[in-house]
Amino acid sequence: MSWDLVREHYSRPEVRREIAEYSRGRWVAVHCVERDGRGLPMMIRYRGKKPLTISGEDDVLGIIKKFSEFKPRAFYATAHLYRRLESRWDVADRSNIIRSAPVWDIDSLDGDWRKVLGKALEILDVLERCGVARSVFFKWSGRGAHVQINPNAFSEDVLGKIDPLDVAYSVTEYVVRRVEPGGGVRVENKIDVQRVFTTPLSLHRSVDRVAVCAPPERVEEFRLDWADPRSYRHYPDSWRRFERGEGDELAERAYSSVGPYIVGRRRRRRHKPLDREILETLRRLGAD
Repeated sequence: MSWDLVREHYSRPEVRREIAEYSRGRWVAVHCVERDGRGLPMMIRYRGKKPLTISGEDDVLGIIKKFSEFKPRAFYATAHLYRRLESRWDVADRSNIIRSAPVWDIDSLDGDWRKVLGKALEILDVLERCGVARSVFFKWSGRGAHVQINPNAFSEDVLGKIDPLDVAYSVTEYVVRRVEPGGGVRVENKIDVQRVFTTPLSLHRSVDRVAVCAPPERVEEFRLDWADPRSYRHYPDSWRRFERGEGDELAERAYSSVGPYIVGRRRRRRHKPLDREILETLRRLGAD
């Protein structure tokens, strides 16, 4: 897809609206066509010293214009919603996260999108049996898919007892352990303090497809041509809808079974937690 067609896609009012409304309150990242000194596509996450954010539709085109020399192509946003996003400290401070979304990352190992779809339906079935049906949506991300719970599905009562990041991590892990492994598909829990996921109606970073969303009752109908940038099929209400408290029972059960982020990790950590590393680095810089 040419750079002109990328800009044309993001000039569509519906595209700008979806990206802006989804990204509000989240830490944003932009994947670019141009590569860095290591030969990797550039990922922009800051504007000066401030975390990159989007608060309105004009910000989408503003980001494309500001970073045009790097050719922004794909928009991402964190699973977390923050109280404030004014400095690097804000994204390092876990207490600044007010809500977070469980997200299941589904990738095909052999390129068969139908297997990805089948695994997404399996996850949705597990969630429904756990009492979550109104607050969940499916998103085709380009080469794979995400299943995500709306962060507003968890009540203030539960979030007062369990840290939002721990809710997202433990719920995601709890369900990962209950889906069948293999079958040419990988399902991963990628929840951490800085992970970003493709926003609705963003282009994929390398393939010419759009991130389209659908409610659970429409997922069986999904076909790959829904993600065609020229004629995509997207359900804008799917990622917005939620039922407050619907995820509470699952959150408490998952946290009890899996435990919190970091402690609940299955692999031994080789490095310090990222949030601790960022804070220690900032302290050193302040001391200098």
